[in-house]
Amino acid sequence: MEKVKYNFLAIIQARMGSTRLPKKIMLPLAGKPIFENVYERVLRSKLIDKVIIATTTNKLDDELVKYCQLKGIDVFRGSENDVLDRYYKVASYYKCKNIVRITADCPLVDYKIINTAIRKHKREKNDYTATAYVETFPDGLDVDIFTFQALRKAWSEAIKPFQREHITQYFAWNPDKFKIGNLQNKENLSSKRWVVDEPADFRFIKKIYKALDKQKYFGMKEVLSFLKKHPDIENINNKIIRNAGLDKKYRAKWLTKIKKNMGKGQKLYKEAKTIIPGGTQLLSKRPEMHLPGFWPSYYQKAKGCEVWDLDGHKYIDMSFMGIGACVLGYADKDVDNAVKNAIDNGIATTLNSPFELELAKLLFKLHPWAKMARFACTGGEALAIAIRIARAKSGKDKVLFCGYHGWHDWYLASNLANNKALDGHLLSGLKPLGVPRVLKGTSIPFNYNDTEEFLQLIKKHKNEVGVVIIEPLRNHKPEKTFIKTICQITQKNNMVLIIDEVSAGFRLTTGGAHLVLGIKPDIAVFSKALGNGYPISAVIGKKEVMKVAEESFISSTNWTNSVGMVAAIATIKKFKKNNVAKYLLKMGNKVKQGWETSAKKHQLKIHISGAINYHFEFEYKNPLILKTLYTQIMLNEGFLATTAFYASMAHQNYHIDKYLKATDKAFGQIASALKNNNLKKELKGDICHASFRRLT
Repeated sequence: MEKVKYNFLAIIQARMGSTRLPKKIMLPLAGKPIFENVYERVLRSKLIDKVIIATTTNKLDDELVKYCQLKGIDVFRGSENDVLDRYYKVASYYKCKNIVRITADCPLVDYKIINTAIRKHKREKNDYTATAYVETFPDGLDVDIFTFQALRKAWSEAIKPFQREHITQYFAWNPDKFKIGNLQNKENLSSKRWVVDEPADFRFIKKIYKALDKQKYFGMKEVLSFLKKHPDIENINNKIIRNAGLDKKYRAKWLTKIKKNMGKGQKLYKEAKTIIPGGTQLLSKRPEMHLPGFWPSYYQKAKGCEVWDLDGHKYIDMSFMGIGACVLGYADKDVDNAVKNAIDNGIATTLNSPFELELAKLLFKLHPWAKMARFACTGGEALAIAIRIARAKSGKDKVLFCGYHGWHDWYLASNLANNKALDGHLLSGLKPLGVPRVLKGTSIPFNYNDTEEFLQLIKKHKNEVGVVIIEPLRNHKPEKTFIKTICQITQKNNMVLIIDEVSAGFRLTTGGAHLVLGIKPDIAVFSKALGNGYPISAVIGKKEVMKVAEESFISSTNWTNSVGMVAAIATIKKFKKNNVAKYLLKMGNKVKQGWETSAKKHQLKIHISGAINYHFEFEYKNPLILKTLYTQIMLNEGFLATTAFYASMAHQNYHIDKYLKATDKAFGQIASALKNNNLKKELKGDICHASFRRLT
């Protein structure tokens, strides 16, 4: 390109051929077409050197071009479908260094936000800066800024049709090729809809203009103030889903693709099963557990509660959120920044990290009964550490347990005595192959809330049991008698009581659920939510119990790595500041109520369980067929969804509303399939697995 003529060129993307609201940009608003209001609002920015209307060569846009020429507005015509090419040619013709992209259907676009985005773009020297890379502004205030060099790279390399039509998509799907910045609003207002895409949107915008147009200027601040006084106005268009047109196009492509099987994810998983036993490192992440043959399997990017697969499809994660680990959401800014800072300063040296002490003290402050701590990387190994310490303290080998406690030998030893011993403890059918038979009878299960069964086992093994380990809650809250009995018996008989908080910790309160439930343990074990997805686990306990660890060899190099500790510290601080646990329960209850309402509406029989993370089961003869069909339908709607929901801080009301709307649709389709007796015909592939199953 020749010498730069304009530093920042604003290109307002405009066309008459809208399918949902034809000629919408020419609709009259405050005495002039919508697009002209957008044009004049963008002109207010003193940081923009020139403003251009970029339309298409379609005859429908002749009217727009003539109007611009009459008004002396610069207009450029280019490809209708290859919008990326249109932008590139405009930018090349006007010899600009940076492009500010605005769309003509956003009559509330705010020049103050444009200016803030431009300053951020310049300050951070970004290739691409956006206000909706992570959505926090109202829909209709979107601003995209990118350099000419970035535009040229996208123009020359993008080959997928949707990346040619939606020009910023190439930046979003290739974060390794561009330096990307996101301007976030202090308050998440992304559920608000200020764009004109439907007749209801136009009625909403007219109300705003009628009330505020007499002011010299009104931006986001003034509109929010007005809506606060007149909240009913938002009811005009707040049921419309954000980016409905784009989602519909993605969905249509996806429906076509699903018939031909999945793309890169399934191909990669097919290869993985030949070189990785079981295909994945975690049972819960095996595609066969969800939607055999069609589950996306792998991700390339995740942010908040959104995940992008290897084929570039974006999903809202309404399932496990990193299997219960990412309670603040994926790639949380505060936690990630703390970790990045630690990495810059070195995460593993010959010396120890002082973050060990900081994290220990922070956990003690939350749990005053605990005085000593050890750290590891995963929940399973932390539980093995806890069992080792507890056995060393009690001097006895036998362990009574209820709940799920990982993959280690001490736990699977239960199935050496009875291959159904672990049935009901989250996953059934787990074979103890490779577990030494000498461990037979050392781990004995009992059912949660079954006080009588626990007392019978104590009577039978009283002088041999040294350890009792339970989860504080999972599907049900504990009965007072159950907890009281366990605490009294373990204390009376000098047994070590371990509370496994790996799954429950930080979901009922900031810290262990046992704090709320009145359980008094000797040891508590944390992981998952503790580090918001980073590898960290903690074993905390009473000093007289934990000190025994000094006499048993418990040691590992990577337990000294500072990444997990720093992540845990940042996570705990954010939990305390934002009362995250309360928010998780609120979102979980909203989803639970939504399931109940839709099931009742469509006369579907489901059973809902869960005290912190919610699950539902179809109460029919072949529930796995219904579960698989539900996952399939929801995937088509843009959700990673199964019959479970683990809430996170990243889940906003608009995510939940959109999800429940899709769930209602899915329940309707399932009810119809049940009525017509064609469930299997609706499935695109095999039925999902129910429990541990050897993959063949």
